Amino acid sequence: MQRFPHQFSGGQRARIGIARALAVQPELIVCDESVAALDVSVQAQVLNLFMRLRQELNLTYLFISHDLGVVQHISDRVVIMYLGRVVESAPTEALFASPSHPYTIALLAEAPSLEVRKKAYVSIVGEIPSPLSPPPGCHFHPRCPQAQDRCRVERPLLRQIGVQRWSACHFSPEVA
Repeated sequence: MQRFPHQFSGGQRARIGIARALAVQPELIVCDESVAALDVSVQAQVLNLFMRLRQELNLTYLFISHDLGVVQHISDRVVIMYLGRVVESAPTEALFASPSHPYTIALLAEAPSLEVRKKAYVSIVGEIPSPLSPPPGCHFHPRCPQAQDRCRVERPLLRQIGVQRWSACHFSPEVA
């Protein structure tokens, strides 16, 4: 009670933010990069708190993050977006085990891991288009290794490719 907001640590601020959100007894909490600025040990504590509160209070989270490790740890379902469009949606385990959309494949291929192996970093080729003036057709086509003429002119629809799995790619295979 005697401290000003700038005197709290990142972890304390995160917990205060969670407490403030819970004060109104919500059913849904939107968490936008809620642990991004925290060090790894505090991140783990806050994520465990989120998971415990989800069980105890029957909460639903819309968890927005660029950290795929965090997403994999806390999510039941993942939606991948590129330039404001959903490109893939699937249960977490299925998406991380077998991504379908070329953008998701590229993201997961370059995600950091604890696996000890020699790996050459291969970034996604090309420049990110302007979200204010995206390319026609598939937004990802200028950077996609599978792009064909159809991708440049026809926007792929988000279509079901398996049980609870959706992809917005003309060439995503059906998943059993």
